[in-house]
Amino acid sequence: MSKTEKSCATRLLRFFRKMSEPDLESYTAYLRGLRLRYFHPDEVTSYATRERGGVTNSLPPEELWDNLPPTLWIVDALRHYLKKPITLTSIYRSPAYNKAIGSGAATKSQHIRNAAIDFQIKGMSPHAAYIQLKRMRDGGAFLGGLGSYSTFCHVDTRGANATW
Repeated sequence: MSKTEKSCATRLLRFFRKMSEPDLESYTAYLRGLRLRYFHPDEVTSYATRERGGVTNSLPPEELWDNLPPTLWIVDALRHYLKKPITLTSIYRSPAYNKAIGSGAATKSQHIRNAAIDFQIKGMSPHAAYIQLKRMRDGGAFLGGLGSYSTFCHVDTRGANATW
């Protein structure tokens, strides 16, 4: 392969790699289309720039976008019911970012599928938030995972109930 052909191939490879990456504007427009009552797209996309152990997270690939709305709608409904501010602390995690989190992150985390949210509620313990979500789940609002940790609550919409 000549130097010119190699240069052209490199540029094409970069171009197609860039085309396959989700862009912030498209993802923001997608999130805006969900018409959430309490959450702005920036609250979801800001997590993409977090860094852990030298690894920067990213936006989810476009094929995972549709996994998030059911979970966002659950947290939005919880916010409406409780009438308390909710801070989203972890949403999508790239596989590399999830691994950088260390032993605290499940290798098959629903965050990698873009189907999980960790959050905190001002003026409410994570366990109290967990109890409210469990009531919603027991009432048929969703199927998914619930976890109560010392500083946050986890919810996901994996399609089967799991509790920890």
